[in-house]
Amino acid sequence: MTNNSEKIKLNAAIKNRWSPRRFTDKPVTDEMLHLLFEAARWAPSSRNEQPWQYYVAKKQDESDFYLLIECLTEENKVWAQSAHVLMVSVMKKNFDYKNRPNGKALNDVGAANNSLAIQATELGLQVHQMGGFDKEKAIELLQLEKENYEPVTMIAVGFPADEKSFSEEDKKRLQQHKTRKEQKEFVFQIEFSNQK
Repeated sequence: MTNNSEKIKLNAAIKNRWSPRRFTDKPVTDEMLHLLFEAARWAPSSRNEQPWQYYVAKKQDESDFYLLIECLTEENKVWAQSAHVLMVSVMKKNFDYKNRPNGKALNDVGAANNSLAIQATELGLQVHQMGGFDKEKAIELLQLEKENYEPVTMIAVGFPADEKSFSEEDKKRLQQHKTRKEQKEFVFQIEFSNQK
């Protein structure tokens, strides 16, 4: 409960999260990665199934890192090399219970990825989630059981480059992030009782 003198405001990490295409050389520590995955761990999921897995490669482990780079589209390959960590979020398609299809798994992985992204922002990091990658190549590389596991996004993690060094394209991308629809464009009050 808040009293009248306290102002309720949006969590700053939610507002400051964005998807940069340039990262600094500053390393992402194991402790930071642990916190990102801890945030993902606490995301909500249908039946508490937690149908997400993360496959991680650090830039210092060059051969593994560049095998993941090779899964990306040509456009994403160019900039993602500046990240310090690459990962693949993977969805488990069926519930553990009776192996039934989990129609909410994609939503749940998205929730985990979002929790991870917000925690990253809280630490001064940023993540850039990418749909532009070859899923079949990722399945083969990660040796996934295709019938029950599906790659959802590839994620680049790092400290974003300083805005002073931004190219015009970087500046445009940051401005694009700051442009959001008004709530009236996507929030609709239900008034079934007035439809008689």
